[in-house]
Amino acid sequence: MRSSYSGRGFSCLEVLLALFLSAPISLNAQSGSSPQPGQSASAPPPPTQSQAQSAPTCSDAQPIMKRGPQPALPPCPDPPQDSASTRSLSPTESLIERARDAAYEFSEKLPNFICEEIMRRFAQRGREQEGLDVVSAEIVYEGGHESYRNVKINDRPTDRALEEVGGSWSTGEFASTLLALFSPDTDARFQSGGASTISGFSAEVYDFEVRREKSHWELHVDSQTLAPAYGGSVWVDPKTARVLRIEMQARNIPSDFPMDQVESAVDYSYVTIGGTSFLLPVHAESLGCQRGTNECSHNVIDFRNYHEFKVDIKLGN
Repeated sequence: MRSSYSGRGFSCLEVLLALFLSAPISLNAQSGSSPQPGQSASAPPPPTQSQAQSAPTCSDAQPIMKRGPQPALPPCPDPPQDSASTRSLSPTESLIERARDAAYEFSEKLPNFICEEIMRRFAQRGREQEGLDVVSAEIVYEGGHESYRNVKINDRPTDRALEEVGGSWSTGEFASTLLALFSPDTDARFQSGGASTISGFSAEVYDFEVRREKSHWELHVDSQTLAPAYGGSVWVDPKTARVLRIEMQARNIPSDFPMDQVESAVDYSYVTIGGTSFLLPVHAESLGCQRGTNECSHNVIDFRNYHEFKVDIKLGN
């Protein structure tokens, strides 16, 4: 997934962020366009990830998404009984290693599908949000790659590509966040954070840290590029070793970089495609803040209506 956000409406310096959840993970920032007169925006959603366990007393402080209450997700079918949950495991095999295997198995078995992306875009100052607009598109996932069609802004069709709509936009790979986190090249350091419950599932939470020299998360602001260290938490179902949620926060961003806070969160749930259950993203949020201010861009993304994608081939003379 690639998400981007803008700080429109709060500052003459408009910052556009893009989070590429593909390999390498990237975050872009560039100037975007202002909403067109007459365009309406949906009301901000109730607080979810942006409410922290220990929120600052000042309501104008920068918002964060660290371990907030989880959003309500759609009902889940029974998880598939695959090799990740049924194979014999040695007593010493860790849940993280099982999750690593399950992530790669997930990427190999993911079918071609179509789903709908609904992206609500907000300018955020402290805990206050101003709705900008709603961008929707159909995502066609085929052969490990996705394309976007039927892009709409506030339910109005546009002939522009998603990357051309201005302001905040979102595209990206569905498996890359998992693969990047568990890749041996990333060398993420995991530490147990205890048990938790998420979306009706019991989960083990692991906090993780990725060093800057191993980072695959690229931040781009105009001509500046940075691959920061980052950390966060991952929720893992101990029965199936499937990841249910990933939170990421950039760490130690250099003082000359235009942003001093970048966060992302993705929630996964079982969805049925062609009669088979797959663990796929159903909700995501990203947040980016201009350095030294509480002026941030916030995207709230939902993925709906997953169904199998089939191509009819007709041969003619």
